[in-house]
Amino acid sequence: MTTRILAIARLQALGRRDGLLWPLVIIGIAFTVNLAVFAAAGNAIDEQPVTGGLASIYVAALAFGAVAVTQQFPFALGMSVTRREFAISLGLFVLAQSLVFSVLLVICQAVEEATDGWGMRMRFFGVGFVNHHGVFAQLLIYAAPMLVMSLIGISFGAVYVRWNVNGVFAMTASLILVLGGAVALITYLKQWPAIGSWLIDQSALTLYAALPAAVVPLLALASWTTLRRATT
Repeated sequence: MTTRILAIARLQALGRRDGLLWPLVIIGIAFTVNLAVFAAAGNAIDEQPVTGGLASIYVAALAFGAVAVTQQFPFALGMSVTRREFAISLGLFVLAQSLVFSVLLVICQAVEEATDGWGMRMRFFGVGFVNHHGVFAQLLIYAAPMLVMSLIGISFGAVYVRWNVNGVFAMTASLILVLGGAVALITYLKQWPAIGSWLIDQSALTLYAALPAAVVPLLALASWTTLRRATT
């Protein structure tokens, strides 16, 4: 069973090389655009602002998760791959994807720090606090949110293959209602200062690694529960 799952994961890696290449292309474009902007601004930028371009690779991971399910799931079932084998192999792939990208981001962040923001005081890969932690902690800070984004995409993809477009819209509407209701309740109870204080008291490792890691099992369970009843 283990050998078969690894073989399926390898096939997914070969068949979905775009899942590894496109995020790199997207973040490369975002990085180039930001370099051009900072070069054009010159000495007008006094501090070392965070560009926000790093978010592009996380959005790409979300998109890949959704596309991987919608495109591969029907094909996998047609090749006599069970739902369980597909889910486990896809999980292994996105885990490996998150780890590979996190290593790349840690290296780029180190180069950015060593070159004083690529010679232009630009902060693209680092977000101001990552370099204060060890390498292992940095890997977790980069990898955990990426794994969450991939699983969110997989969840949407699973909903699509189970209930088609209506399911995706229904899920989106439900999330808006739940999140909007939570915001309204917190505002009514005047708890935003308490929440803000709690967030400030947490370490970066807790906010960007531990909390996302806690969400991973919930997203994985939701995706599997949906996929096991999905048909082609």
